[in-house]
Amino acid sequence: MDSAFIHQAANELVQNAGTRNIKQIARSCSLDISETSRIKDMLGLLSLYFDKPLILINRQLDKQTKQMVCGYALGHYLEHQLLMDLHTLNKFLTIKDKHILLYEHNAFTSHLMLDSDEVYQMTKRGLDAAQISAAKRIHLNLVLVKLLGAASSGIRSTALSRPAPCVYQTVQPSGTFSV
Repeated sequence: MDSAFIHQAANELVQNAGTRNIKQIARSCSLDISETSRIKDMLGLLSLYFDKPLILINRQLDKQTKQMVCGYALGHYLEHQLLMDLHTLNKFLTIKDKHILLYEHNAFTSHLMLDSDEVYQMTKRGLDAAQISAAKRIHLNLVLVKLLGAASSGIRSTALSRPAPCVYQTVQPSGTFSV
């Protein structure tokens, strides 16, 4: 899927749900969400086994990573629903570190959670990606994907031209995860 389509689909979902809260958006798409401490070797799980699709999220993750996992599962579910091939989607989809590094799902999640105009205004005020991440309480990778999308569409940003040193630090929610 191309970036414009991902951005448009995410914005339509935000308008329909009336929020940028990723869990509320997932619930508005008929997905249940639960946290559990029973899954240790993965970040989360998307299950289509029950009456209603279920996103299970590892309780031990930090809030920002939980948001990414929820967004990844929602994006994966909606992608299959859009393509009308939910029957090809496995009954259980495990979500591991390598999965939340995928561009399309992170782009979708970042567009759901971050308003483009607001992020642009923050960069105009001189905030870098790490500062935007802290201010919005959203995972740094999602902010970077949002800024990358803005840059590829021709929007100049000081946040991309002078990233803060902490942008290059490794974030370790449950395994290796770096920018």
